[in-house]
Amino acid sequence: MNKRLAAWAIFLLFLILLSLGFTPYSRTANLLLISLRLAIIAVLSVLFLRERWRYRYHPRATELSRAPDAGDAILRRWRRWFYDE
Repeated sequence: MNKRLAAWAIFLLFLILLSLGFTPYSRTANLLLISLRLAIIAVLSVLFLRERWRYRYHPRATELSRAPDAGDAILRRWRRWFYDE
């Protein structure tokens, strides 16, 4: 566990140094991080809107009555990670 924590700490320190501009690649890194963040937001927004649209007219549909697909699996994984289940 300590190795994982140390690896994450080094990674986050590296990202902080890049974002503060201590490297000659700070502008490129900043654009890359902004693009990555916007891409993640766009993908999650599409998945959430798709989920809402699919079950708009059936709000009481249970998990068993609907057929799961790849989008549902991604959203479930994201929910488990976010709530640490």
